[in-house]
Amino acid sequence: MRKISKALLIGVTTMSLAACTETEEAVQTEEVAAEEENENEVTEEVEEAEAETEEVQESAEVAAEQVTPEESEIELTHIHGLGITEEEGALYVPSHHGLMVFKEGVWSAAEGETHDYMGFAMVDNGFYTSGHPGEGSELANPFGVSRSTDMGQTLEMLDLYKEIDFHVMDVGYDSHAIYVVNPQPNSRMDQAGIHYSIDDAETWTYSAAEGLEGQLMSIGVHPADEAVVAAGTDQGVFVSEDYGQSFEAISDVPTTAVTFSPEGTLFTGGVTNAFTLTAFDITTGEQTDFAIPELSGQNAIGYIAINPQNEQEIYFSTFEKDIYLSEDGGETWTQIADKGIGIDFR
Repeated sequence: MRKISKALLIGVTTMSLAACTETEEAVQTEEVAAEEENENEVTEEVEEAEAETEEVQESAEVAAEQVTPEESEIELTHIHGLGITEEEGALYVPSHHGLMVFKEGVWSAAEGETHDYMGFAMVDNGFYTSGHPGEGSELANPFGVSRSTDMGQTLEMLDLYKEIDFHVMDVGYDSHAIYVVNPQPNSRMDQAGIHYSIDDAETWTYSAAEGLEGQLMSIGVHPADEAVVAAGTDQGVFVSEDYGQSFEAISDVPTTAVTFSPEGTLFTGGVTNAFTLTAFDITTGEQTDFAIPELSGQNAIGYIAINPQNEQEIYFSTFEKDIYLSEDGGETWTQIADKGIGIDFR
């Protein structure tokens, strides 16, 4: 009995071991199969990823081939400012023959009459301007201070209509505080110089501009703070925090253009041994110099604009009617107008 039991034990153990061996082999076989299946899946995923990468690269190459710079039919006979719309992010350029628009890489003429816009200032709901009527217009000359809330299809005359044209003017993007450089006494201003209005030209106040030195080239109004205004002169950059009553110099570089970004950073175009683009934090005094394309001759920066929805998007125009665009905060630049001829990217 013990022998039989022992034999049975040995048999069971043997069968058990055999079964274990068969199970292990089965498990190992399944594991190998699973591993092979996983490897196949990974291989397929890698191949799919590589295929997708190739497709993206091919699409990018095709897109690069498709987006080819070409000369536009739009010609900028003069450039009297730059402004970017808040909703669409379209660049508006007031020219001698109406407003020109650069949107999604293509130039076009804006709707409305082809006025000679001067003192152009984009705001959150349209623009303010001065200037002269276009050919065939029923409007009188000059415009004084006017406003449009439909991007130039109509103009509302605010003050000094038929009396004066302001070449140097700016308006707070959000505050709508108007600052003008009056060239001579008129029916509303007793003397030449800087004047401002914070009630849409209902009343005007003279700015004494103490501390401001040199020939005034450009003014820029802070987007939100109606009391803050900057001036660029042949003696440097000056900032006022009391409505232009007094100014303090923040740079001695001769300056041809000043404008505030939507966040309140002051951008300036300067003239040293080269033409320069610089940003100032007027609160901390921090200064940032940008590397820009080489500008030769008398081709200084005339106007600057920053997208109100994306401060990485910066435009500047020059005295010789070149326009450049940066979409990465000034790291790289693309020319979108060459000597007044627009460049399309289709």
